Amino acid sequence: MSDFGHFHAIGAGLCVDGWGAGPFWIEAKGKKFRFCDSDRFGPFLCNRHGDPLTNELPPERSPFWTAHRVWVKQGRRLADDGKSCVYDWPKPTIIRITAGRQIIVVEHGDECGWFLDEAGRRWRSMEA
Repeated sequence: MSDFGHFHAIGAGLCVDGWGAGPFWIEAKGKKFRFCDSDRFGPFLCNRHGDPLTNELPPERSPFWTAHRVWVKQGRRLADDGKSCVYDWPKPTIIRITAGRQIIVVEHGDECGWFLDEAGRRWRSMEA
């Protein structure tokens, strides 16, 4: 765990220790998500002021989770505006399913990528 999102201040009779950086924007499957993030507590959805939403976590199968995981693994890159997350969608793993229902990997992809058959049809997610 790194100190991403950690800030602290020590003064005369005062000690402040907080976690969370943002708000940031990340786009996944055509939908934009605004969130704050830290290595200690993870991401939470927030409004433009950084205050948590009533439902501060997206649903379990939301595309947000894959996009966030890939963004973190690729170094938390940000656009010039300092708010928009930049990441490259992971390369899929190409598989062949034989008549005996065996799965053969034809071409290895990136972690968090999809499994595609040789015709380009999505087979299932690595995170499922």
